[in-house]
Amino acid sequence: MRNFVQTLLRWEWLVLLLLIPVTLLPFGRWDALLAIIPLFWLLRRAATDHWVTPTPYDLAIAILLAMVGVSVAVMSDLAVSGPKIAGIVLGIALLYGTAAYARQRRGQWGLLPIVVFVLLTGTLMAIVGLIGGEWLPPFAFLNRARTLLPWPGGVPGAAGGVVNANELAGVLNWTLPLMFGCFLAAVQRRTRGRVVAVSLLVPAILFTSFMLVATLSRGGLLAATLGLVLVAAFYLSPRWRLVLAIGLAVGFVALGAYLSSRLDQNIVGDAIGLSGRLEIWSRALLGIADFPLTGIGVNAFRHVVNTLYPLYGIPADVDLGHAHNHLLQAALDLGLPGLVAYLALWGISAGLLWVTYRHLRRRHATRHPYFGLVAGLAGSLLAGWVFGIVDAVALGARPAFIWWLLLGLTAAVHYAVVYSGESLRYTRRRSARQPVDLTAVAAADLPRHSTAPSTAERTPRDRLPVA
Repeated sequence: MRNFVQTLLRWEWLVLLLLIPVTLLPFGRWDALLAIIPLFWLLRRAATDHWVTPTPYDLAIAILLAMVGVSVAVMSDLAVSGPKIAGIVLGIALLYGTAAYARQRRGQWGLLPIVVFVLLTGTLMAIVGLIGGEWLPPFAFLNRARTLLPWPGGVPGAAGGVVNANELAGVLNWTLPLMFGCFLAAVQRRTRGRVVAVSLLVPAILFTSFMLVATLSRGGLLAATLGLVLVAAFYLSPRWRLVLAIGLAVGFVALGAYLSSRLDQNIVGDAIGLSGRLEIWSRALLGIADFPLTGIGVNAFRHVVNTLYPLYGIPADVDLGHAHNHLLQAALDLGLPGLVAYLALWGISAGLLWVTYRHLRRRHATRHPYFGLVAGLAGSLLAGWVFGIVDAVALGARPAFIWWLLLGLTAAVHYAVVYSGESLRYTRRRSARQPVDLTAVAAADLPRHSTAPSTAERTPRDRLPVA
């Protein structure tokens, strides 16, 4: 029986991927399929004595799930809150499924299918945005692509059947820096697969970058720029990092001076603008003050704001899907405890990436694919955080599963580098005349010469089960 359960758990990640289209479609009876998720958690409990694969995110996610339960208790309309709650549950399941899949298939090849899926999904999102969006000049010629849409009513699940340009920019901010990090890692490697990887990543990066520019989202462009700069900084020498830091400081001073002279104009670049955002933020703060412990309910802000906190600068017929700030939106959906858990997810991710980066540097593994993955994840999460300051892709939004996959990859690469005992040795090609110094090669990877940490060095986290 245990072997049968283990076999089912091996297919967990594939099943979770097949559930993603359920949350992309309008809320309905198909969402009952999400009951498979707790079934997998029960099976894992029976097989491993753990509900899920242990990760550093466990406490934060437990608080987040508890607040989701509170939100279910206070919600007023299942049709409004249901889709977002389903998205949060699926996102959490994808995080744990990613961690479990990576530990079952150790090595960089275990993470490769997940990374490829994320990059492919980001590219597909850009394609869907191309044919399902409404584009403004100078990119109005892209509207001709709408004739290629196979659905007469527009994109299923999108408001009015039209892909929101700002939301598309937020999704692309999650994937573009990761693409760039994988590209730099592929260039560093001297393997046969480098040509294939580069030939696939270059057009994906160019197309995704073009679509990000076409959204005309100034917040998205700024966030993506910072994310790409962070990825590049991973591969620069300390001297060039200093030059880059000085350049960024000068650029921010110039940008601040420019924006301060245009505060009376729309410096954000969309219909709501900065003044509209300030009004929305003020109403969001009022909602948080009135419901600090429970929040107003997942996805309820769009219906509550015009009833309890009417807006004067924005017409009532404008559908405000979120508070245009990811922190305010998390507090509105799940209360202040949910906001604390949400912030903890970001803080833990930053800490994991930093520790993983230090281990890779100390083990002279800057040419290993893990290094490019860490750089790409750091850039993507930074871009997502910056974008969330002036806009938001809510926790349970349809494309938000990509963010949860990024967190799962962060936990997976941290475990692979720090705890799995995997060798990160990288040997360059040498000519026949140049002898190989086996002592030096072995010393370069001495801290992880075995397949597992020694008993003396083992920490409680090392005792976590593989799956």
